[in-house]
Amino acid sequence: MRMHSWWWALLLCAVSVQVQAFSTPQPGQVIDVALEQLHPTQAVIGFDQIHYKLGVFAESPKQVFDEYCETNGQGGADKVPKGADLHKPDSFTCKDPVGTHPADMKTVVVGPAGQLYLTDGHHSFSTLWEQPGAGAKLKMWVRVTDNFSDSPDLATFWKRMEQGRKVWLKDGQGNAITPEQIPAHLGFKSLGDDMFRSLVYFSRKASYGKPTSGAVVPEFLEFYWGGWLRTQIDLGAFNLNKQGGYEDAIGAVAKRMVSLAPDAVVGDSGFSAQQLGGFTSLDRKELNDTFKKKVPYVIDSRNK
Repeated sequence: MRMHSWWWALLLCAVSVQVQAFSTPQPGQVIDVALEQLHPTQAVIGFDQIHYKLGVFAESPKQVFDEYCETNGQGGADKVPKGADLHKPDSFTCKDPVGTHPADMKTVVVGPAGQLYLTDGHHSFSTLWEQPGAGAKLKMWVRVTDNFSDSPDLATFWKRMEQGRKVWLKDGQGNAITPEQIPAHLGFKSLGDDMFRSLVYFSRKASYGKPTSGAVVPEFLEFYWGGWLRTQIDLGAFNLNKQGGYEDAIGAVAKRMVSLAPDAVVGDSGFSAQQLGGFTSLDRKELNDTFKKKVPYVIDSRNK
């Protein structure tokens, strides 16, 4: 009888291990999760990038469906009838099936106990978190890049994340933090603000572009530039609550970026300006387009 019970216990244990292995998402898989299930891997975002997007969505509601579809790897929205609801995917259609464009999708790493850690998409998903009609319970599709669930403890897990350059351990003032200081959720109430991160974002295409070096982690690009700019520019000299002052701040950031020699190292990033996509001259047309087409949304959304 005891032998019989022992065999049953062994069988149940084997089945349990197989079920666990089967249920744990593996690299390359595409899975759907609620935004509230995703643990950030950085403590700060650029709030004004979120405000810009929220302003655009408030003026053109259909664009939030484009954002939803594109982020799910579906290429954009197709048909969005009146009454379409992000929480009811069958109430509208996207151009392609989920995961058709995996490079457009946001990424996660599986940690201990199956916790999902977001490694790319903090701004996009925080925007949807704050967007009316979306929110923390909105389900999105994400792409799994790594399975670190076999880490014996969180200390080991975070060490692996650091080694893989999948975590940003600085606050909004550029000070070092520990993984334990990273908030558990996305959105304005949980994450902190890094103003330089936003200003660098708005100078994109005017003073820098996409890096050609595969050594640069794209998710941290604006943080690298922002960390250096924090030592170069005093934002107290600008009224960031007014459109004119905000434009002046973006202009100052962009001009300082292009003044850096291509082979000069950008702050403590370990990368040169050229490696980080830095331009050697300012594209004033792009800068003026940003002033006209983006900054007004930031100021308007912030004041709502």
